[in-house]
Amino acid sequence: MNSLIRNPVGASLTAAAVVATAAGPEASDSACKAIHAVMIEQRVTEGCKPGHTFCFIGEVAGNHDMRGATYFKGDSSGTRAPASPDFLPYSGPFEYLLDAGTIVTRETGVSNTTAGNPDSGAVTAFQKIVDATGAWAGATGYFFVSGFNRSGRVETTVSGEICLP
Repeated sequence: MNSLIRNPVGASLTAAAVVATAAGPEASDSACKAIHAVMIEQRVTEGCKPGHTFCFIGEVAGNHDMRGATYFKGDSSGTRAPASPDFLPYSGPFEYLLDAGTIVTRETGVSNTTAGNPDSGAVTAFQKIVDATGAWAGATGYFFVSGFNRSGRVETTVSGEICLP
């Protein structure tokens, strides 16, 4: 995978990860850890899984070894709420491909699909951990993801909790 994080962005992700690591609670006697990360994804048409004509491939940098690649492809979308017609609900499997293993979540969120407004491209989602491998095997927990999608480049923050057995 080509790195999506270049010098200025990479420096920002690294700085944010260092701050997140320092700021996160370090409860050594707890199996649950607070997660804080930054993530950058790009909508692409190459490098996707078979059958996916497009997907979002990215990188995450955070505390507690939440550093690595990401993959997302929505598998469903819903009806816009009449009172919020700019926002489209969606859901799909989201994967964190980390050095110590993979965390698979079910992401459910909304994204603002308008253009030219201050809130255009806003995206917010809830991710529930549904599977994990390697050092993350048996993990439970959740993440909140929030940020903006600008021309297919999604920049978000991730916060939540991961609990290991």
